[in-house]
Amino acid sequence: MTEKQPSFLNKHLLLIAFSHAVTDLSVGALPILLPFFKSTFALTYTQVGFIVLIQNIASSVIQPIFGYLSDRLRLIWLVPAGLLLAGVGTAVTGLAPSYSALLVIVIITGLGIATFHPQAAKSVYEVSDMQSRGRSMAIYSLGGNLGQASGSVFMMALLALPGSISNTLYFCLPAIVLSALLWRDLPQTSSKPVADPIMKKKTATTTSIPYRMVFILLIYIFLRSSISAGLLNFIPLYYVDYLGGSPIDAGYLITGYMLSGVAGTYVGGSLGDRFGRKTVILVSMILTLPLLGLFPYTTGFWAFVVLAAVGFTYIASFSSTIVLAQEMMPGYEALAASLTLGFSIGLGGVSVAALGYIADHFGITSVFNVITLVPPLAFCCAFFLPGRFLKPDQGVAISAK
Repeated sequence: MTEKQPSFLNKHLLLIAFSHAVTDLSVGALPILLPFFKSTFALTYTQVGFIVLIQNIASSVIQPIFGYLSDRLRLIWLVPAGLLLAGVGTAVTGLAPSYSALLVIVIITGLGIATFHPQAAKSVYEVSDMQSRGRSMAIYSLGGNLGQASGSVFMMALLALPGSISNTLYFCLPAIVLSALLWRDLPQTSSKPVADPIMKKKTATTTSIPYRMVFILLIYIFLRSSISAGLLNFIPLYYVDYLGGSPIDAGYLITGYMLSGVAGTYVGGSLGDRFGRKTVILVSMILTLPLLGLFPYTTGFWAFVVLAAVGFTYIASFSSTIVLAQEMMPGYEALAASLTLGFSIGLGGVSVAALGYIADHFGITSVFNVITLVPPLAFCCAFFLPGRFLKPDQGVAISAK
């Protein structure tokens, strides 16, 4: 078997992490655009939630299809292709002539995101040794979280220029540049024999997947992503419609929330290597609960502080859940990544449509009361996951526990 090289800050890992950031610019940009879409097309909160739901289905729920194909075939070209499609799709949203056309564009954008993530996460896993998988995945995840946070800033800057919503067309420029760099790097990336194909095939066909544990992990991620989707998409609406703030200021609030998540991603991934991934997952929900309950009672500077703390604590478990799934599914690393990064997170988008219905009938403040009920449920799921509290994990042996 070809020996894996340490993954910390190697060229391939950095390139994939940066491409993840540029791809997820599209994810961060959408919440900033929602108030504009609501005003332009005279939408209800339910219709706004449906936009998010459609993007989540297209970008996340179907990811396992691409994950399965990436495990069976070497589809490294999906990384630059998905990046380009996501950037171009977001760029033309501001030119949508109708609500129906907007939904079609959102679907196309989501497909670009869906094709990128499984193969990219698989590549990160392959260039990482067991002792640094959490840190390597944290760097990759950090790229995505940083991209989401930067996406809001980038979109706000474009909307502030003369031309307003039509300036979304310039959003595709980073995607075009980086996809070209990735495409040029394909021959080197494709020839990187990070693992013996025969051994990988044997592992995939002889190792039993702990389906019950994987299912519990996916429920946990679904609950966690419901928190994320609810906050990310309703905080701008809450700030503009309920508190009377401007969309631009709401964007800064989201940016601070996402940037704190960037720090939480790296810290959580590193702590997961040292103290065990289950430990990070459990503690994440314990700390998130009181902060969520406090947020609706804060305003101004303290709202920013509390929201940043929420972003740090609950996103801290992000990379740990990805690596935990990959270690429980040896030989199916892309499929594991697509289930944790895509499918279960995408299902969390269903909660946005449900929360939109609640906001229409009970007021937007009720959304945050519902979200506060989620961490205890997530903690109960995490309690049954494999692993030991305050003990480092044992790689693929975790699947037998």
